[in-house]
Amino acid sequence: MPRVIKKPLRGSVRQNTANRRLEENTGPRFGFGARLAFMVLVALAILSFFSWSWSNRWPHRLLDSIKAQTLNATKTIGFAVTDVTVEGRHYTDRGALLAALGVKAGSPTFSFDPQASYDKIMALPWTGSVSIIRSLPAKIIIRLQERQPIARWQHDDKTIVIDTDGRELTAAKAEEFANLPLVVGNAAPEQTQSLLALLRDYPVVARALKAAVRVGQRRWNFYVHPNLLIRMPEHEIDVAMKKLTQLIEEQKVLDRNVVAIDLRFPDRMVIEPGQQPASPRYGETSE
Repeated sequence: MPRVIKKPLRGSVRQNTANRRLEENTGPRFGFGARLAFMVLVALAILSFFSWSWSNRWPHRLLDSIKAQTLNATKTIGFAVTDVTVEGRHYTDRGALLAALGVKAGSPTFSFDPQASYDKIMALPWTGSVSIIRSLPAKIIIRLQERQPIARWQHDDKTIVIDTDGRELTAAKAEEFANLPLVVGNAAPEQTQSLLALLRDYPVVARALKAAVRVGQRRWNFYVHPNLLIRMPEHEIDVAMKKLTQLIEEQKVLDRNVVAIDLRFPDRMVIEPGQQPASPRYGETSE
């Protein structure tokens, strides 16, 4: 029986492939405009989602939650505040300082914000400068430099306490600093520090001084115990201070019936005898 050799049906195969391609190409087709509209809709949906999330603070709440969990984790391994050291506090109220510091014992060390605390402490009335150190793992150090009261300033029928820059110390009550020198006159505050430096070299005068009145922008009038007026010069004030020291120590001028001494002239002094007033009144005076 003869052998039959079957040949592949190439035509049929090509026909079937064509049919399949035809079927694939007959599906729905979208033009450029439809695809663009679809992309715009997707973008709007994404933007709407993020807008909704932002308005409901969902990202913030998520970040806050992660932050809180992280801080608690650091706390469990020893990064928790156990010691707060304050250096240089004398006048500043302790409660106000701790409130400005904003940290409690046991709180996570990394939750402490030194910059925020710095701003609040600098706003306290006695603060001149401050440095804040976060010493890991559990200590916070506050180095405080307070404004220093140097004198009482009398003007406009009131008396206030001023610091080394001549600025008012709003938290200081004048009656609580009665031991400080009294200066008088609108131009007195900016010259007070130099006056006190001068008085340190002449302790006899400093102990006797009751008030220093600034005369204009030029010079001082001193009132010494009990109510003796000393007119000081504008220049060569050291010479006048030496003369006044001699008058107090050697000539006992405070025990004499004298109401005023004029030391403004380098070649002479003028002494005015008379009855001293019972109660002094200090105020700006003219030449």
